[in-house]
Amino acid sequence: MTILPSILHDQITALLDAGDRLFEKGNDTAALAKYREAEALLPTERERFEASTMVVAAIGDTLFQLAQYPLVIDTLLPALGYPDGEDNPFIHLRLGQSLLETGEEARALAHLAQAFEYGGLDVYEDEDDKYLDFLKARIDF
Repeated sequence: MTILPSILHDQITALLDAGDRLFEKGNDTAALAKYREAEALLPTERERFEASTMVVAAIGDTLFQLAQYPLVIDTLLPALGYPDGEDNPFIHLRLGQSLLETGEEARALAHLAQAFEYGGLDVYEDEDDKYLDFLKARIDF
């Protein structure tokens, strides 16, 4: 993993923070715009930088809130190859949820199970019960 130059890291962090504030106020579209600004600052070789994981997770989460499930999948699948992406329960959760919403149950199950493996029940705490129910119906707890 490579560290971004501090000026670039600071700019990305500021944009993420601004996006988070908008997201918390329910302004998902404006939050997504801030997250996309941060994404534009990422170097080409995203898989080398931890900041890439944070930015792409924020984008994926916002797209999920906007019910843009195919875009969530397209956004988060590459993030599995970013620093700490493969064992990130939140990335697996959003992937699994989005795959389930698009009818890809087998792939959804794999990611929802990974979310549980890495994050336990806590990762499902504030989520619609249908996702945990789907998982419980298919694996032993």
